[in-house]
Amino acid sequence: MRQLKNIIQLVGSGYQLILPALIFAVTLAIGILHAGTISNFPTVSLRYNTPISGTAAFRARQHSIENTAGYTFWPTFWHQCTAVISTNIRETNAHAISFSGDAKLVWPATYINGTAPSAVDARGIAVSHALAHRLWGSVNIIGLPVYVNGTPRFVRGVFEGDIELALVSFHIEDTTPSFSAVELAGGNPTRTNVENYATTSGLGRPHNLLLGSPVTFARVLAIIPLFIPGMYLLVLTVKFAKAYFPQGGVVVIFTVLLLLAIFLPTLLDALPLWLIPTRWSDFAFWSGLVNDGNYALRSFLSVSPTLRDVELKLLLIRQVGIFIVTIGAAVWFSCTTSRVRV
Repeated sequence: MRQLKNIIQLVGSGYQLILPALIFAVTLAIGILHAGTISNFPTVSLRYNTPISGTAAFRARQHSIENTAGYTFWPTFWHQCTAVISTNIRETNAHAISFSGDAKLVWPATYINGTAPSAVDARGIAVSHALAHRLWGSVNIIGLPVYVNGTPRFVRGVFEGDIELALVSFHIEDTTPSFSAVELAGGNPTRTNVENYATTSGLGRPHNLLLGSPVTFARVLAIIPLFIPGMYLLVLTVKFAKAYFPQGGVVVIFTVLLLLAIFLPTLLDALPLWLIPTRWSDFAFWSGLVNDGNYALRSFLSVSPTLRDVELKLLLIRQVGIFIVTIGAAVWFSCTTSRVRV
């Protein structure tokens, strides 16, 4: 009877946890979803101060085709500029990204209508929601003609965005455009492998090399808050089992540990490799990690920002804000949990 009374008292105390638990769960979900948005950005980006011609880009593609072993990547080339974009009734100066390759690597976006121009589409264009309304007053414009610096194009898609922006595709054989950025897909994206590919493919050593540090940073910020209440709940579960189920406490503890073992691989997959303690005893690993981190941060901060870089930095600032709120909710929830008497 006494045990039943204590359990009822514990359940009553548990209502105090509802608000902090709800706030923590919501902010944690927002952080994970926001990190997923950031993960849509490419993880390997090469930036050049000297433009890459269409001929050099074509030769780099041929190198990728002919050398399929090792650290070979497939490049997408692009360049940001300002262009005169017009219809039969309206004209405006807008940002334009000329690209050859995968449009998702150039500008991660959610499409309202249609899709991005394909890799073999030399006459397609995709425009932002803001530019569509500027030129047509509507987003139902798939297939309509549009002119980019006087060259006719056809709208393939409209994507979300408050910036007046157009994605303009080119055939790689066209030597007219010059590209200042390269996105690499596939391969093993370590700094050494990327630099070797850039050199052997004829592109030359990039002036700035951006690896996947922002994506990793966002994922870490999304996952870390989960550990705070997780440890408190684990301790609370063990205390509860010992206090109210002394004979079956071992079974409860074993069940908790079993569930932890089942979900641990999924959690580890979400973390970057340097957070997994397989090489933590190797001092050379930590030294290399610090050097790579310094290089990545220096490159990320010093690169001449494009619209995409600015968008990524804004998303990272939001991720930091979400992280701070989530940590606060986690501490509140954990402190409230620790005050529940068992």
